[in-house]
Amino acid sequence: MHFNQTGKFLKRIPYAGFGRGENPILVINGGQGFMMTPSSARMIKDIRRLARIMPNGRSFVLIGYDPDAAHVTVDGLADDVTTIIEQHFGGTADVMGISYGGVIAARAAACSPENVSRLVLLVSAPWFSDEGKQRIQKQIDLITAGEMSLLLREFTAMFRSRWLNTLMDLRVRLSADGMLRRLGKPDVILHHLRAMLECEAPGACQVRKETPTLMIGGSRDQFFAAAMMEASARFPHIEASIFPGETHMVPIERTREVRQVTAAFLQES
Repeated sequence: MHFNQTGKFLKRIPYAGFGRGENPILVINGGQGFMMTPSSARMIKDIRRLARIMPNGRSFVLIGYDPDAAHVTVDGLADDVTTIIEQHFGGTADVMGISYGGVIAARAAACSPENVSRLVLLVSAPWFSDEGKQRIQKQIDLITAGEMSLLLREFTAMFRSRWLNTLMDLRVRLSADGMLRRLGKPDVILHHLRAMLECEAPGACQVRKETPTLMIGGSRDQFFAAAMMEASARFPHIEASIFPGETHMVPIERTREVRQVTAAFLQES
């Protein structure tokens, strides 16, 4: 894998690689991976941002989602992850899931622990909180009603900082037309959102003790705060790094601290 190399796994899942080292970390993108139409330029921007919180000296590969998916389930997405690990990562990999991608990563690690050596859930948990599911349902309702501009506005109050929220709101207002053109197919977005509402907390596949797991997030995360607390109580072997007062945007607002925690966990043996 080479710096800024892009392509598709399984002939349908876009990826971008960063670095040239062996044993790359597999990173599963968040909801933006299916909310927006994938492109090589966009994937490269994503990995350059992601590099700010990744350990020095470790290469990584960011994967997105099938932009033409006709049917989506969390189990199916997790199966794709394990197949990618088996075919392209030598059978085992350190895996990081961001937000939506964390639920998929947790399911892959729980059902196929032999493929995941270490697991990081970044602003994520093994399942969405009730508040998170309510937000997903609202997004579904807006898309169904054709209110795509209002859908974009849903993401303008995610920061802890009011100043950053104001800047995001201004960006959406000024660039709405361009953003709308870059959105993914509405039916594909709906498939992915509904898959999470149909996903239940781990049942047959539990969060296994043999997989070292780190959960990173904010105590006021709008999608996962309660789920992170519940997961910590149900699975005490999960290492949790919860930043008080922070929201879903903690990797951006506390970049240095998040990188320190991530690097300590994912540094090479």
